[in-house]
Amino acid sequence: MFMKKGLRMITHYLLTGILALIGALLFDWLHMPMPWLLGPLFTTMVLRLATPLPIAWHKELRNLGLVLAGYSIGVSFTTDAFAAARGFLPLMIAINVFYIGLFVALSKLIVHRTHVDTLAALTSTVPGGMTQITAYAAEKKSKHMTMITFYQVLRVLCLLSIVPVLLSVGAMPEAPQHIPFSVELLGMIVLSFVAGIIADKLRVPTGYLLGPVILLMMLQIFGMRVPLLPPDALHIAQLLIGVFIGMLLRKEDLRLSKKVMLYGFISAFVYIGSAYVLALIIPRYYSIDFTTAFLSTIPGGLDQMGLIAMAAGADVTLVTMFQLFRVLVVSLLVVPALKMFTK
Repeated sequence: MFMKKGLRMITHYLLTGILALIGALLFDWLHMPMPWLLGPLFTTMVLRLATPLPIAWHKELRNLGLVLAGYSIGVSFTTDAFAAARGFLPLMIAINVFYIGLFVALSKLIVHRTHVDTLAALTSTVPGGMTQITAYAAEKKSKHMTMITFYQVLRVLCLLSIVPVLLSVGAMPEAPQHIPFSVELLGMIVLSFVAGIIADKLRVPTGYLLGPVILLMMLQIFGMRVPLLPPDALHIAQLLIGVFIGMLLRKEDLRLSKKVMLYGFISAFVYIGSAYVLALIIPRYYSIDFTTAFLSTIPGGLDQMGLIAMAAGADVTLVTMFQLFRVLVVSLLVVPALKMFTK
């Protein structure tokens, strides 16, 4: 019985993977931005919401994608790049103070317009930290759990739909690279996966991504040469992560009232618009290009913004530092503040 269930689940994973690959190839053929992320994401989401197909994905497949993405980000973390990023600390603090004020204002607007409780509005509009926020809401047994999940997932979907399109005009195409797989590279990927497991056990935010980043950064600081990751491996990472994100939206999330759903879109667009304006202002005072500024300030996922930064030719180290700082603010300040507010 157990073996039959296991074989059935493996069949579902294979079906989902094949359909996601078809979606990626279709998006690539249509010259869509980031086809290996957005193709699987939207293919999976549409099939799961609109068809009876057994769409399923194992969490460890997403974790493998995070490890590969973390590996590619970690390679770019040289000592010089890290030292340069430290000069942006005052800007990181200012941006997070701005977003905290914005999210409080949005939550008050949603309470006034939709008549949900304040805690539901606050947890729905927190700028990032989707995993931590949904886990906290589930822990508090919020009666608005569907709304909270919908708002958090919707923001991620809007970011991934709109940001690559906004940046595709000015983005430089990736130069073809012929980087062969090797035993040394395979060994480093295995070590990176172990680092991801350790970071996750230690409850590091996005541990499977940051574990490899920290490992490779330390190895390079001590002068070790780290093999580069072939572009095809990044395509695999985007596919594995894209499928997982595409499965976050559930059919029951679409049963919310039209007003509640409308303000979900409004809050997502406010965050995107605010980041766009900040990205226009920041290059006037800092030596940073618009693409890097936009991906650094927008409240998206650390893994997703890192992948987009690599595809768009932005400063991956700087984008990762900004996004990591925001994740830490949400984890160490915002979530504890919500818990105190609840008490």
